[in-house]
Amino acid sequence: MRTTIELNDPIYKKIISTHGKRNISNTINDILFRYFFKQKKKDLFGADPWLKKTGTKNLRDEHDRNF
Repeated sequence: MRTTIELNDPIYKKIISTHGKRNISNTINDILFRYFFKQKKKDLFGADPWLKKTGTKNLRDEHDRNF
């Protein structure tokens, strides 16, 4: 599909200097593909549905306990 986009001057100059004028479309497609379709890192929090990421704001200090 063909479309027109406007690039900022520093971005355009960086793409031209690193990849050349003939590879502008390929470079932008690669960047956008990596951004939108990046692989999710596997961690233990996705293994079981009952494991959820939680914050540390509800944790108590050792001084909060009543002995």
